[in-house]
Amino acid sequence: MVFVDAKNLGYAPFYERWTNQKKNKYGEIMAESLKELYTKYVYQCVERIFEGNDGSEELQPPMQFITPRTNLNLVQQLCTLVDSMLPDQEAPEEFDQLEKFFIFCLVWSFGGSLVEEDREKFSEFLKNTSQLVMPSSSLYDNFFNIENLTFARWDEKVPAYEAPHDKKFSSILVPTVDTVRYAWLLNQIMSLKKPALFCGDSGTAKTVTVQSCFRNLDAEKFLFLNINFSSRTTSKDFQQIIEENIDKRTFKQYGPKASGKKMVVFIDDMNMPKIDVYGTQQPLALGLFLMGKQ
Repeated sequence: MVFVDAKNLGYAPFYERWTNQKKNKYGEIMAESLKELYTKYVYQCVERIFEGNDGSEELQPPMQFITPRTNLNLVQQLCTLVDSMLPDQEAPEEFDQLEKFFIFCLVWSFGGSLVEEDREKFSEFLKNTSQLVMPSSSLYDNFFNIENLTFARWDEKVPAYEAPHDKKFSSILVPTVDTVRYAWLLNQIMSLKKPALFCGDSGTAKTVTVQSCFRNLDAEKFLFLNINFSSRTTSKDFQQIIEENIDKRTFKQYGPKASGKKMVVFIDDMNMPKIDVYGTQQPLALGLFLMGKQ
């Protein structure tokens, strides 16, 4: 196997391969529309975020991420989010129908990991680039309904508060716009059996949001494994926890001990393991290996 550095190959081949897959599944019109949207938005968004080029004569400061990102990673996230939202049948194919949907996916793939100060800038940049009639409020405050192809505000999707059945203080979660939209994003990524990473300061309800999302899944189909990392966690500790909760099915296939179920693994405080002399964290290297084997 030959690996090519993303900075030499670029992100265009990845997107082209992905559009060819859409062509096989949805047809020629869908593939052509996605290529047109790529030409109109993707390169411009990469330039604005990483280089500060917004199309004007004067360069702006590059936008800042909560955690480092590459242009290829952003394009991968875009394709993943589009895949998670497109219906299996009767997906919109016309360019006009897809454009606002594509913009919504750009907001949460390219702009999802931007710091708060740059989100509004990115929202305005997308509105100006599109030249479409868009919601007056920030694009981050609006949800796109793929069924009727319209925007709606996230706060309309916030459910009423319900007290926890076990009456434990630690189980209390008051729904907010943030918890609703991040739980929705997590569900979209999980539907494709892909990993998701939540980043943020302490006390921003990352753990509670993830666990509340898990509680809404069918307990007859899913098992949940919660792993807490600390500064003392080693790759051997991580491996033992995983091995204790799975059984060998075939020569190369493993699964949870309860047959017929899928196991969702939640790693809390993933940044905590000690950094070794090479600048890596061994438990995270093992986790990356395990995800690459799926």
